[in-house]
Amino acid sequence: MGNQQFGQESSQRGGRSGAAGSRTSGSSSARDQEGGVATTVTSQVQDALDQQVVRGARTITNVARSARRAADELETDAPQIAGLVRGVADRVEEYSRSLETQSVTDIYQAASDFTRRQPAVVFGVAALAGFFALRTFRSSSTSSGRGRPMNSPRGEEFHGS
Repeated sequence: MGNQQFGQESSQRGGRSGAAGSRTSGSSSARDQEGGVATTVTSQVQDALDQQVVRGARTITNVARSARRAADELETDAPQIAGLVRGVADRVEEYSRSLETQSVTDIYQAASDFTRRQPAVVFGVAALAGFFALRTFRSSSTSSGRGRPMNSPRGEEFHGS
């Protein structure tokens, strides 16, 4: 309604015509619709990610239960190790319960806050992950190529020292 009033005031002052005002109103409606579609898509993506978080939390809970069963089997042979495994399983299960109640936005915010508080730890973990990924990549490419280059830079095979 504000755009229509603007168009009428503008035409009374000799500016834009009422038709131009209605075009402005139409493009504003289109922007509003696009914004609504973007909000709907964002909401759907967040809902899907939230469901994945819940599934992941349930998987973590299953891992904790499996660890607890393993601890029960270890009880007779190695009671100290069984106690350690039970303690880890308890912590993992607590983590999965807290994870299940959080949204993706909450997890993102927590990760962001941790990164601001401990940037060196995050950088170190990223460097280690990159190192292991590179080693894995090189290992898989070496095993597929049998560990030796087919041709040397000059086109000759390498036969050892």
